[in-house]
Amino acid sequence: MRLLQRAMAALALLVSAVLTTAGPAAADTVDPATAPSVRVISYNVCGASTCQSTLDLPTWTAKIKAQTLAWDADALMLQELCFTQWTSVRDALADAGYTAVWGFATKTPGCAHWGGTDNGFGLGVFVKTAAVDRYTANLTTPGTEPRPVLCARGPIDGRTTLVCNVHLDQKITPDNGSAEALAHADTWAAGAPVIFGGDFNAGTDATYDPMLDPVRQGLPGTGPFGEADENDWDYFTQPCKDALVTTCHSGEPTVASGKKFDHVFLSTRDFHTLRADALEPEPEGTAALSDHKLLRAAAHPKLAPGDLTGDGRPDFLAVKDDGSLRLYPGTGGGALGAMRQIGTGGWAGSVVSHRGDWTGDGREDVVARIGDELWVYPNTGNGELGARLAMGGRPTGWSNGGATPLAAGDVDGDGLPDVLARSTTGLWLHRGGQAVDGRPTFAAKAALNIGGPEWAGYDVILPGDVTGDGKADVWGRDRATGDLKQYASQGATALAAPVALTGGPWTTADRRLAVSAGDVTGDGLPDLWTTRTAGTAENLEFLPGTATGLGTPTTIGTGGWQWLTWLG
Repeated sequence: MRLLQRAMAALALLVSAVLTTAGPAAADTVDPATAPSVRVISYNVCGASTCQSTLDLPTWTAKIKAQTLAWDADALMLQELCFTQWTSVRDALADAGYTAVWGFATKTPGCAHWGGTDNGFGLGVFVKTAAVDRYTANLTTPGTEPRPVLCARGPIDGRTTLVCNVHLDQKITPDNGSAEALAHADTWAAGAPVIFGGDFNAGTDATYDPMLDPVRQGLPGTGPFGEADENDWDYFTQPCKDALVTTCHSGEPTVASGKKFDHVFLSTRDFHTLRADALEPEPEGTAALSDHKLLRAAAHPKLAPGDLTGDGRPDFLAVKDDGSLRLYPGTGGGALGAMRQIGTGGWAGSVVSHRGDWTGDGREDVVARIGDELWVYPNTGNGELGARLAMGGRPTGWSNGGATPLAAGDVDGDGLPDVLARSTTGLWLHRGGQAVDGRPTFAAKAALNIGGPEWAGYDVILPGDVTGDGKADVWGRDRATGDLKQYASQGATALAAPVALTGGPWTTADRRLAVSAGDVTGDGLPDLWTTRTAGTAENLEFLPGTATGLGTPTTIGTGGWQWLTWLG
């Protein structure tokens, strides 16, 4: 129900955006009814200083809980938090499904206000999930109060996500500690999406601050970050307004002095449509809860490559020799959940694949060549398929020359999914177009030959973007030798020279079928599933990616895989 409600809210937001005329943005008040689906709160609560709330602990806790639930927050990050406050919020949010982690900085007598015997002071992260992995490290500070980085890694909207909370120090040169904090997050994320928030003590006049550059630029493992509160025209600097840009490194002040110390950043390769709003939780005319405002942020998750079921984990499809279509949902680490039959007949001899949203609804769809025709089967959101649609512009002729067309993701780097077709003449790129009224299209451009005639003897395997340049790359398995090579995409031109992958060979006699859904383990490296000959039967094995190829296989399915004719 929560996912449905959020999907409806996202649709409402999209409709509103479509109906809005071009021009400067209105004030960026983010409403819970229409905010994007991934939602977080960052709040410096000033738990131990002269700015601490005068409320008693139960009343203060109730207000924090009310704000968290009203925002339907996936994660709550609190800074300048006393340990007694943390335990109180932890217990209050437990019945709403939140898991809490604590990051200790120091002890201070100011925490005595909240009762208890532990005057610990630091950070808290609360994530709406049953369990998380906790990570923490102290920044290198010049003899001042310790400043921890506190992160929790667990599922948010079905995707394993790292949520990191910081309270940076202006005495840490040259960037308040932002680069060091990000380096920890990069290691702990292991390729997963990252939400990075807290009090950065930067952005002193609600304008651009170079202290935040390390976060905006990101690292190879995280990719760059966008700030949630960078699109509020009311708080744009004059140069941004004069340039008529849509985002500006400014934002709404988060302290009474008009400065902006609090920020929420999200990895832009994993999230889009970032929004934020700062507010004082207490009614006007009453004492504030803190000297900071509460910062609410939201974003939409980007499509997770290879994911059909909506849980953020890559899956694969299989055609059985009886003409049925099966879905094998990934559960993480290469393991699979219970098989689901999603097509009962008519799939015999078909070539199926899934990489990219062909209907414009934000879900990864299935592309299938059945006979001579190419079809798109819309994904309904959980892996079940809607009524098929003819691939616009070129629905027939897809078996000519022994063609094997596969949905490959965005090969040419234009932001739209493409099809790669192997035939007797080589490898061809058919560039995708914008969906029209929910119907798939190809761009009005001729197919491009991006691979030579040797591809007629290769299996085409699609690991996604391996090189990190935003374009989907290609693996080719030589059916004669079992050698596997990686071909980096060069956009709308021929593929780069191949690089041999280590760990093989992977002969077709031993491993008849092979499929990659990209990075399955979350380590940033593409992985592979293959069938494996076992006497007269076949098993299924998972081969994890390494820096140069594929590692030691693990058997994850025993017997029965010999009845499958295609993995996609």
